Amino acid sequence: MNQVSLTIDSRPENVPLVGACAKEIAGQSFSIDKLSEIEQALVETVNNCIEHAYCGSEDRQITIKYALSKDRLFVEITDQGKGLDPQCLKKLTAELDYNPSDIDCLPEGGFGLNVINSCMDEVNYRREDGKNHWSLTKFVVPLT
Repeated sequence: MNQVSLTIDSRPENVPLVGACAKEIAGQSFSIDKLSEIEQALVETVNNCIEHAYCGSEDRQITIKYALSKDRLFVEITDQGKGLDPQCLKKLTAELDYNPSDIDCLPEGGFGLNVINSCMDEVNYRREDGKNHWSLTKFVVPLT
């Protein structure tokens, strides 16, 4: 198993590092399309940490742990910011009613959670010891 840990300050300019690291670690195991989905989910999760958990504060830290095995990429993202309202998690399976071509009227609550959920195979959240823990998993699809 290949494991890497990355800790970034909660500044928006650091967010692309999260996706780049995932691409570097998992590049041989996933297609370009799947790597793009992984990157999108990780970037959205880290942006949510910055925006919602840390309320835009740029002097906090976010830790991203990557673990690649032969059948999956597992990523845990941890921050010490405000916890998530458990009601938001219910939106992970809810259908959003919006017109994707009308960017001025995109839904605000839960949209990012749905993006994360649609890009990954498993998404879990827990609050433990004053920390938010996001677990994201993408399974390797064997070539046939």
